[in-house]
Amino acid sequence: MIFDISYWTKVGKNIIYVVFILIGLYIGLKLSIFYMPFLVAFIISLIVEPAIRFIMKKTKLTRRTSSILIFLIVSIIIIGSLTWLIITIFSEASTLLQKLNNYFDIAYLEIQKLITSYNFDKIHISNEVLSVIQNSTDDILQTISNWVRNSLTMIINLVTSLPSIAICIGITIVSLYFICVDKIYILDQIEHHTPKLWVKIIKKHIKELTQTIGGYLKAQATLILISFVISLIGLYILKFTGFNVAYPLLIALAIGFVDALPILRFRYCNDTLGYFKFN
Repeated sequence: MIFDISYWTKVGKNIIYVVFILIGLYIGLKLSIFYMPFLVAFIISLIVEPAIRFIMKKTKLTRRTSSILIFLIVSIIIIGSLTWLIITIFSEASTLLQKLNNYFDIAYLEIQKLITSYNFDKIHISNEVLSVIQNSTDDILQTISNWVRNSLTMIINLVTSLPSIAICIGITIVSLYFICVDKIYILDQIEHHTPKLWVKIIKKHIKELTQTIGGYLKAQATLILISFVISLIGLYILKFTGFNVAYPLLIALAIGFVDALPILRFRYCNDTLGYFKFN
């Protein structure tokens, strides 16, 4: 048997790359509480960058003036939206949590009524199986009730941690200001104090990540946001027109979460790891 050194060298390098990436992801998740406001500010700055350039082109204003104008508009939108979201989520989640037992009692009675009214003789189900179905209904509904209750409690606890949220929002807004206003200066300083070879490699990898992962995530995030906004508007229209829609924001968030499930599926992790193929 011939021992191919070059092949096993490639295998070893790929394994080391995967290990370092997994370690980096683990450390990154653990430290996310510290850098997340800056990352959010950076993402928002990328989103508003076309607006800044548009104002500079149309009004002939300097980048600093255009950035401050866009920053003020975006800050008002962010603070207003977050304030409305926090108040509405807390109100709807608290109300739903109080009425949850009543809703599941009604669901249990309706399911039992459906089971007793249906003629199971047509499909030849034995009495033992029918008894198991009836007895397990309560357990299934209880499990769902506990899951929903825990989720709502977690949302309420997250919303009520206002000091932490306020600090994160404040850091994000301040970071957004400096990134928008001094973006060119920051990039020049990074490029000036970084070796040219590193700058070339970093630019190459950032461009590749932007074209592959960034494009995919941007498209998925856009679709999820559109679905959430359309659902929210439709549910509020139904609520204002007299239909009994008690929790429009929570329902719209649930719809957005369901739309995001394909991104969170494990197969996408396999696709990502599949990038490191053995040649």
